[in-house]
Amino acid sequence: MKVIGDYHMHTNASDGRGSVRDKAVRAAELGLKEIAIADHGCGSLFFRQTEEKFRKQQAQIAAVNAEGGVKVYSGIEASITGEDGSLDVPDAIVAACDVLTVGFHRFLQPRYICREPRFLLVNGWGSERARGDEELVACNTRAWLAVMERYPVDVLCHLGHRAAVDVGAVCRAAAEKGIYIELNEKHIDALERHIDEVSASGAIFILGSDAHSTGKVGAFGRVEEFMRRHNIPEDRVCGIGRTAVFRTKKGFISTK
Repeated sequence: MKVIGDYHMHTNASDGRGSVRDKAVRAAELGLKEIAIADHGCGSLFFRQTEEKFRKQQAQIAAVNAEGGVKVYSGIEASITGEDGSLDVPDAIVAACDVLTVGFHRFLQPRYICREPRFLLVNGWGSERARGDEELVACNTRAWLAVMERYPVDVLCHLGHRAAVDVGAVCRAAAEKGIYIELNEKHIDALERHIDEVSASGAIFILGSDAHSTGKVGAFGRVEEFMRRHNIPEDRVCGIGRTAVFRTKKGFISTK
């Protein structure tokens, strides 16, 4: 499997190690054509992106891209914060980034938990049985469908990790909108029970190492094994058989 793109990695702007340049240099060493930086959203409890850091990071990305070589996309990994599809990222960042990646994360600031306690606490910290509650799964599904309506989402990351959804319904909606389903190296197990539904939806996959250290950039051993077991063709995966085409954020108008 020849990897040409890695569309999910973290830098020292959130909880990763290393700079944008470090990631680009490592990607070039591996023969990748392009990468996307996706530091954690502004609502993360501990290490998070901010508007100030995001602007500085965009300047760093522009400087690296001006040198040629590996293409670097400016992105963010936003957290869905409730049933209405809200995100923990300001609209200004959504409009400015090249790649908007969204998913569920449990380490969010108290202000989000106070607004949506069951959504964040049960999904984040509940038992597997509690997280499988039919009513909660329906709520989660509405949240994922809503976020794809409200925002110009490019990638659904580690779908099914912690927050269970109706995978078929979510992936069919993603396929209709041209939103990628991530094959996440760290959390590939989250798709194990649902891969038939994802495949049947017609959605296109995308590679994301979720690398927090520079040495993990472009590493997809678990994803490669997963693809082999489930007969996922390489030409259906951005980052192997093709590079990605992201939806433009120009003209984005908030529906808040």
